[in-house]
Amino acid sequence: MGSIAIRQDIEYWRVFCLKKRQMTIEEYKNILGAHTIIINNVRYQKAFPSIVEKIIKQFLVDEEIFFGFCRTDGVNLVSEQQMKLKSEIPLFFNKNGDIQKLSEYLTVARINLRNRDYSFIPLIFDYYLETIMFNPKVDWEKFKQYHYNYQEHRFDDIVLKHFAEILFCYLDSGDFLICFNPQMYNPGDVRNIVVKILQG
Repeated sequence: MGSIAIRQDIEYWRVFCLKKRQMTIEEYKNILGAHTIIINNVRYQKAFPSIVEKIIKQFLVDEEIFFGFCRTDGVNLVSEQQMKLKSEIPLFFNKNGDIQKLSEYLTVARINLRNRDYSFIPLIFDYYLETIMFNPKVDWEKFKQYHYNYQEHRFDDIVLKHFAEILFCYLDSGDFLICFNPQMYNPGDVRNIVVKILQG
């Protein structure tokens, strides 16, 4: 509702694609003021961890980062990996931040990421059904209250409600979304950075 979709096939940008899980880029301009770039099927590319890490590092500030999680999933994990991450993820957040379970399906976390921590993010993406992450412009308590009502919101509400200028969202379908305020981030610049990273 209220958006214009622009689809751009990554083959146009001469990026390597897998035949069965073709990687594509889509863009949406929300009339309320958010811009979204979706990288479809990024999870099924061999360079997935590197791609995600580079994109996140390009835009997130090395300050506190809030995470919101919906359900555990593990569709891309073997059972041993899933059990290992069940204990490793809370340790990761509790070491330099906090993690709290809000309900049976919803969890929030916050952390000050260091350079070496970014490599753990793709594993977190694999563990949960949906993950959002951003540098907050709101306090922790307000975000917890917001995320508790997760199903009442669209992912771009984080930007539209001025909780953040840029948001990353990962879905278990293998898609990675970047939603941002186009007054703070030029959509063409963001797209070019993403395409350059995808090209390797």
